[in-house]
Amino acid sequence: MRDILSCKSPIALAITIAATGTVCSVTIAPNAQAQESLIEEVVVTARKRQESLQDVPVAVTALTPNQLERGSIQRTTDIDKMVPNVELHETYIGSESLSATIRGIGFDDIEKSLEPTVGVAVDGVFMASNSGAVFDMFDVESVEVLRGPQGTLFGRNTIGGVINVTRTKPTGEWGAKLQGTFGDQDMTDIKGVVNMPLGDRGGLKLAFKNIQSDSHVYNTTLQDRRDFRDSTTISASVRFDISDDTSVLLTYDDYDHDTIAPDNLMVGPFPEALTGYETSQSNDWKTSPQLNPLEAYMWGNNTTLVITHNLSAHQLKYTMGIMDYEEEVHESSWGSSTIFFPVNRFQDFKQTSHELQLSSTSDGPLSYVAGLYYLEADSFITSGPIQPFTVNHEAEAQALYGELTYDFANDWSVTLGARYTDEDKKMESYSWPPVVGDADRIANNTDPSVLQMYATPSFSDDNITYRAVLQKEFSKGMGYVSYSTGFRSGGFFNRGTTPSEVAPYQSEDVESIEIGLRTNPTENTQFNITYFNADYTDMQLNVVTPASFPECGKGGAEEDAAGITCSYIKNVGETSQDGVEIEAVWMPSAATTLRLSLGTLDTSFDTYDYNGVDVSGNANMLYAPELTYSISGEQRTQMLGGEVIFAANFSFQDEVYTQTPWAIYDPATFPRVTIPSWEALDISATYLRDTENGTFKFIVYGTDVLEDGNREQRRFTTGSFTWTELAPRQQFGVTIGYEF
Repeated sequence: MRDILSCKSPIALAITIAATGTVCSVTIAPNAQAQESLIEEVVVTARKRQESLQDVPVAVTALTPNQLERGSIQRTTDIDKMVPNVELHETYIGSESLSATIRGIGFDDIEKSLEPTVGVAVDGVFMASNSGAVFDMFDVESVEVLRGPQGTLFGRNTIGGVINVTRTKPTGEWGAKLQGTFGDQDMTDIKGVVNMPLGDRGGLKLAFKNIQSDSHVYNTTLQDRRDFRDSTTISASVRFDISDDTSVLLTYDDYDHDTIAPDNLMVGPFPEALTGYETSQSNDWKTSPQLNPLEAYMWGNNTTLVITHNLSAHQLKYTMGIMDYEEEVHESSWGSSTIFFPVNRFQDFKQTSHELQLSSTSDGPLSYVAGLYYLEADSFITSGPIQPFTVNHEAEAQALYGELTYDFANDWSVTLGARYTDEDKKMESYSWPPVVGDADRIANNTDPSVLQMYATPSFSDDNITYRAVLQKEFSKGMGYVSYSTGFRSGGFFNRGTTPSEVAPYQSEDVESIEIGLRTNPTENTQFNITYFNADYTDMQLNVVTPASFPECGKGGAEEDAAGITCSYIKNVGETSQDGVEIEAVWMPSAATTLRLSLGTLDTSFDTYDYNGVDVSGNANMLYAPELTYSISGEQRTQMLGGEVIFAANFSFQDEVYTQTPWAIYDPATFPRVTIPSWEALDISATYLRDTENGTFKFIVYGTDVLEDGNREQRRFTTGSFTWTELAPRQQFGVTIGYEF
């Protein structure tokens, strides 16, 4: 063991583990200690049915509630600490908006007309937009991260992968879980779950969460810290068994996110006296002079209905999801100490989805899952005053899918799947000339008699995605080879204010080959390794140009100085990616668990066509680190009349490229477009003590404990100006909880 820990690099560590056989997986059941170091089976739903993780021919990482809590995985954005080839961060210009990249395929924008590359599902309901996808990991039963295209079973807009979150269900018994966390920046996080029976066949679960905190960025103009989070969610869930074979689960969530985002930093074009960029850089990114706050509010409700009915050797499942929310954003300083390019936005969004699924439950050689899916998503946005526009957007998609697995020999099986998707979109886009001298105005307050543009583009497409897998079982595990395809829907860019900006673009497609090995060399080791290779065509890329560019046609140097730009989504790129992912766990004793997660990634643009010129040599993939890894350990011991669990996780992410207009990028005149590599050490000590009526819990934790200050997590270059967003580093806190 001492030799393994002395390895100087993560790759050397991975090779040593593979060579010695001390290898593993990603999740360990809570009662592993009672199994004499035997690693417990982990059940996942990566193929829309319950299966052992080690039997599933998909690159999937499963995280248990204990791993989330002891690993300081507090929100969605923390998941990438433990999953290879995943990069997640919050985009503050949107409310609770997730920027997600898996295997180099990412999405870093907030518009509802743009489709994500990584699907996020909660209790089986896919979010049509990643706004609202940054949420708390409390009251979670499981988190599964599926990497690579998942177009057959999960559908459109999963070309990077899927983050699948399942919350706990009503237990039908009296019980409660109450918890309070208190940390730096006056953070107070109070949450709880109460379960109660509903007769002999049902149960009710009530949950609440409220978090408040100050910003981690000190404002040098105010000489103070702004408020940051003020978020409240209330949920009610009812489960009732209508009969022995039929169950109904209804969940309602109401949320109110009143967020003043951490102050940004403007990189250019203003001088240091207005941006404070160099000053902040010299003091570990702790400060910003931003004059006016970035306000991003979101309030709404979600409803989920799941009905399951067990038939002879089959299960029929119906899932309905409704998300209905409003958002409001105000930004006028962009990290500077002045007012520059004010933006006021208001939008409504509603999505409704229905899925009917039939799956086999028998133990025979043939198993399958098939289903029908329907989605309707409508949005309204109005924004101004510098680039005033109002947009109504409607999207409708329906799909038919199925996947069949046949064991054609003792140790061999083949899986074949396909999905047909048909979708239609339409948009009404209005824009007006810039409003001067009224920073509070938004577009729909503008006189319609001076309408500058009215466009009604439409988009229709149908697509078939495939998946084929050959799988071989052996005494210590299994191996597989798979071929899969996926697509990201085309459509329009609703932020455009000229006809060329709102013109339709087409869907992008991916083909991927994956080779995987899942092994259990001994009862206390597991080792999972995956190689992947993917090619993307018709890649949708954001092209931003200054107003003075002929294609933009909005003006000249005066408009450039005001920050006016043109933004397009165009099918301009072809890319290729390949890499290796290793996930391992070793339990040297019943009380000790060691884990390794490592991902390598090689990405490149094969072509990037901009106005007939190939600029692929100038472009880089967005948020695609060449190396990610984490090494973690957990030690359990009996002391102080209870159990103490010490946990630590060291994670590393390589340098990444950020959002910039590669079509016109010039390193001599544009700001730096990379986020440096960074590492973080998270530690925690959990004390559990059983009482006559329940379990008392006390946790002391520290995240990124070796580094003070903040770090850059996101940059965005519009072509006329650039800003950067800052993430906190060293944070400490305590959690007190009680469960019965």
